[in-house]
Amino acid sequence: MCFPYRIQQLFEEILSNSRQLKWLSCGFMLEIVTPTSLSSLSNSIANTMEHLSLLDNNIPGNSTLITTVELERFVNLRSLALDFCDFTAEMARVLTDSNHVPLQRLSLLVHNVSVMHKSLDNMPNDEHWKALSRKSTSLRVYIMAFDIKSEDMLKILKPSIPLERIHFDSYITCVSGAIVDLISRQYDKFLTHFILMNDVIDTSGFPDLSDNRNEDPLVLLAWRCTKLSLLAIHGR
Repeated sequence: MCFPYRIQQLFEEILSNSRQLKWLSCGFMLEIVTPTSLSSLSNSIANTMEHLSLLDNNIPGNSTLITTVELERFVNLRSLALDFCDFTAEMARVLTDSNHVPLQRLSLLVHNVSVMHKSLDNMPNDEHWKALSRKSTSLRVYIMAFDIKSEDMLKILKPSIPLERIHFDSYITCVSGAIVDLISRQYDKFLTHFILMNDVIDTSGFPDLSDNRNEDPLVLLAWRCTKLSLLAIHGR
């Protein structure tokens, strides 16, 4: 029996034997968590869970760590963290059901590897975000974007997302000035944290201002977003 498989078994045994569990964080656990891990939780435990983190960019193909059917069991979730490609329109609908408590925090990982192997076709549209915000009036969203293309970010950043924090980390591509401008216009009432990290050798486009606009989009972001408390820029 291979060592990783044995660790997976032990992890599922821990979940199945749990009697009191409100917080479960399985972020980046190096393939220890599998698409079947959460099924080890009893319904009684799932019903009392308040915080669930399933961030992982190592899941191959179209595999996901939680399905919509499984999410229906977690009726008391206050915070949820998972891959953006796994957060579907149907999941947004489940979270708006009357039997679910209002969600307070939603953390989403957008990774180029995941986008390449999965699809953005099933992501929530603006109406889904509006419905989720009506259900959860205090909901705030945190997006972490790693090596993601600007055209994909334009698809993802729906106007009705209550985006509080966004973190760009890139070793391949730069964040465009248009993306920064869009964020500053759409989320001026919510945004508190904007972090931009870049490790590419050529930083001439950090962010890309090649359209020769007179205004610096980062300056405009700091001016428009009146609740902004952190603006961090790191690069070579």
